[in-house]
Amino acid sequence: MTSSLRMALLACASFVGLALAAPAVAAYNPSLTIEQSSYKLGAPATIDVFLAVPKDDDATAKLTIFSPGGYSANLTASPGTKIGKVVAIVKANQLAGALLTLSGDVVVANPTDPAIVTAAGQCTPGVTNDTIWVLNASLQGQTINIPVFVKKVGPYVTQTVCFSPPQTAAFGAQLVLADFTVKGIFTNAAAKNGYEWAGIFTPYLATGAPNPAGTVEWRTWVGLPQTLTFKRVKSKPAIVKFAGVLTIPGISSSGIFLNLYSSKKAQPAPNAVSAGTGKRVTRTKKLLTSGKYTISRPKVKAKTFFQMRFENFGIDCIGPSPSGLPLPCNGEDLAAMDSSQIKVLPPPKPRR
Repeated sequence: MTSSLRMALLACASFVGLALAAPAVAAYNPSLTIEQSSYKLGAPATIDVFLAVPKDDDATAKLTIFSPGGYSANLTASPGTKIGKVVAIVKANQLAGALLTLSGDVVVANPTDPAIVTAAGQCTPGVTNDTIWVLNASLQGQTINIPVFVKKVGPYVTQTVCFSPPQTAAFGAQLVLADFTVKGIFTNAAAKNGYEWAGIFTPYLATGAPNPAGTVEWRTWVGLPQTLTFKRVKSKPAIVKFAGVLTIPGISSSGIFLNLYSSKKAQPAPNAVSAGTGKRVTRTKKLLTSGKYTISRPKVKAKTFFQMRFENFGIDCIGPSPSGLPLPCNGEDLAAMDSSQIKVLPPPKPRR
């Protein structure tokens, strides 16, 4: 296993410098990182979808996301229903390559809207989609509506997105980062196992034509039920000590690091639906196969919340592509998750 450079969460444009790889010529190295609000068996989960493409790579023409086989999905929400939020960063080629941040809501589209009908015919010709979502991302009054065409295909639910080439897109935009949530749609599988989300990415050629030969894949592994325990244990008076266990079905914990977050406010660590209130203050030593860990901090001087987080860790791809195609798989992230939080109070002042 090796550390992944992919961020598990996009909170604002300040993350750009961390999430982008070095400039490349005629390269294409996109990634898909999924985080869920729950990893319990059979539980409904808000899905946080994070996409990253180095800003100097080829532009993305098409993306198809496969949900894990075994998950169920409710695709019956009526048009206009808000199901999440989106934040995106695009490279504006018509503005000297400036990076623009857009944000808005994810809503269920009206399938009879002429613009949606036209987009469906261009992106998923001949396909009857089960539902269509729209990422309504706007900047200074300019909205870029990105339709997501959703369909059950065998054991999977696919989400297909097509992007205009920079030559014709507003601002000459090409996707760099996108983080969108989907709530009230997916339910976890009921059987204990490892599950994979997969993203199939196709780039554009410099001419603005799609390049199917450049299609690549990136995945996220989810273990159900995936757990990260966190408790306070006895320690010396000047030390606050914590311990716990990370368990990911189908994956060894050996070599993994965990990050400790703290804040004066509750919920210090980011998660699938929140950017968190604090910051990372330290990390554990490499875990052994058991997944057990201990970590210590100096005693606090004011009420402080602590929370452990597993994030930004990758492995080689496991198994064949859910697309059934012999695609190159560039890597696989392990789904990020948080522990519960612990409130620590300062020692009582001695009586005089």
